[in-house]
Amino acid sequence: MQHYQHSLKYIATEIALFHGYETNPITISSVSDLAGIELKDVGTRSGIFVLKRDLCNSIKEIENTLIDSLNGISGYKYSIIIMPKCLYNTLLPKIVLKPKRIVTENLTREEILTLAYLASGCQLDWKGYDALDRTREMFEELLGSARRWLRQNYISLDIPNSGNETDLHRNLKAFTLKHLIENEKVDDKSIYVESYIGDLKPDIYVISRDLVIDAKTSIGHLPSDELLDVQKYARFAKGIWVVMRPIAILLDLDGIIGRLKDTDRLGIDMEVMIPVRDKLITLEEFVNEGRGYMAELLQDRSKRG
Repeated sequence: MQHYQHSLKYIATEIALFHGYETNPITISSVSDLAGIELKDVGTRSGIFVLKRDLCNSIKEIENTLIDSLNGISGYKYSIIIMPKCLYNTLLPKIVLKPKRIVTENLTREEILTLAYLASGCQLDWKGYDALDRTREMFEELLGSARRWLRQNYISLDIPNSGNETDLHRNLKAFTLKHLIENEKVDDKSIYVESYIGDLKPDIYVISRDLVIDAKTSIGHLPSDELLDVQKYARFAKGIWVVMRPIAILLDLDGIIGRLKDTDRLGIDMEVMIPVRDKLITLEEFVNEGRGYMAELLQDRSKRG
């Protein structure tokens, strides 16, 4: 199903970001001269390649090109290839160097829709198989609106860090600040942004709560590994919040849960917080939100018979 591949493409793009690769997926759907050139690139350069089901009708024409490309995969290249089962079954036995990891997923419609709902910050209510591909713009607008609010009302708190800060990171900070002021009723005068506390400089420090807050984009790092970095703040802060994107959490959920259990064992009070709608929620609340949404979808399916 073609729309299903749109959601897989979005997942692949996010996984590539964990490894430091920001790339636009190349979709190959026909055996045109242009597609022929692109087919030669599959597996021989870094990137994400989406081979559409339409190619199954031309398997004899493209088989040799694809096999040559896939056999040319180098250990120094980072490629994710999404292909339908009709191509996979034909090509895999003939590939000399097998992929490092092969993932075969049979996600149900309800699972895709639940992932999309959560990834959008619990906003999207779209019932198509391409739902995940629609979430990024919606979530980025959620963060962007918080940044606009911050600049209009508390621009003194809109402080960049000293590094090469991305818009995503700065907007995650803005959403957090909006939540603190509007939902938690924290006095803005007790909030310090990009200020040294001892020899460390967290994104946000709430002095009235002895709380450190760090935003993590999960670009170039696994989300669960990013939790290791913030443990250093336990030296001087009573509590730690780590603000992360929903899709990053969904794709590394087991690792994040394991890391939180480990920090708890170490006596560190750490919470992972996720932007949804107009507030931050805990990981437990986020998971429960997903379970509730999935239950509603399954109930609707049973009613339809």
